Amino acid sequence: MRRTYAMILVLALALGVSMAVAISQGSTSSGGFTELHRAQLAETGSVEIVMGLIERDGESRSGKHHHARGEFGYVLNSTVVVTTEDRLAETLKAGDSFYQPPGEWHVVSTGAAGARTVVFRVVETGEPMVVPVE
Repeated sequence: MRRTYAMILVLALALGVSMAVAISQGSTSSGGFTELHRAQLAETGSVEIVMGLIERDGESRSGKHHHARGEFGYVLNSTVVVTTEDRLAETLKAGDSFYQPPGEWHVVSTGAAGARTVVFRVVETGEPMVVPVE
């Protein structure tokens, strides 16, 4: 089951990146998260994959947060800096992908140019996609 789960995530990421690039080039959103697609994993009945576009304008910084079941992502343009509890700050540029393990807190920052990122979040039906950390 884990192998099937991993294969679904990899395929979703590969297919979703091209769709997200097209959407992000034409988007007029001033910032935030836009849900692009949501699908339930057939084997589980209660676990979903949510594909979204995160657009950050100008200098921005997220609050400290985590994702209960993890997050995969791909930077579409510009750069983002991700600081986590277990690793030093990492600068990701357009074309880089990333993975945030379940429960690992992180903070995302952008420079003056802002950034667009496509993300795939694994969630239990009804649970929040983002969990703030105090």
